[in-house]
Amino acid sequence: MPRTQEERSSATRAALLDATIDCLIEFGYAGTSTTKVAERAGVTRGAQMHHFGQKAPLVVAALLRLAERRRKELLAHKLPEDPTPHQALDLMWSTFSGPLFTAALELWIAARTDPELAEHLLPAEREIGRGARATARQLCPDAGPDVDRALELAGNAMRGIALQQVLNPSASRRERQLDFLKQTISTHLTRERQAA
Repeated sequence: MPRTQEERSSATRAALLDATIDCLIEFGYAGTSTTKVAERAGVTRGAQMHHFGQKAPLVVAALLRLAERRRKELLAHKLPEDPTPHQALDLMWSTFSGPLFTAALELWIAARTDPELAEHLLPAEREIGRGARATARQLCPDAGPDVDRALELAGNAMRGIALQQVLNPSASRRERQLDFLKQTISTHLTRERQAA
């Protein structure tokens, strides 16, 4: 049975978004063009223009797609029924050591000097942050009243550790920093839960 127009359109859009992430990781933001994306996706330039006329909305939509895919992967991950903060933070770190972080990093840096990209990226980042907090609450429903602030701090610290690894990789330094972060957050959340 042939696919409907809506199914074909959805498949084309998905191919474009996946190709965009591949291009961001391989070529960086500056080296990613809508032409390259169309070629990588195996679609015509006209089809690409139909879905995304400009680069900024395309790359941001691709980032959102990747974030949603990662969110589903995290929710499908089998944590124990009452996970420890260490287990939850280990799972959280996996987001900062994969393609979502690499693609996001490319866009954060480019958005500093590209007002059009920044205009599209800032609302997307807020949406990704809301999704991340909702995911964390689903994964750790009994983490305590201060979980949002603790996770925000952990996310910012992990972002810094991941950035440091891009510039100067060191597995031993990374593990020391992550262990200290996990211990600090675990101690705080345990104290908060006991006080509540």
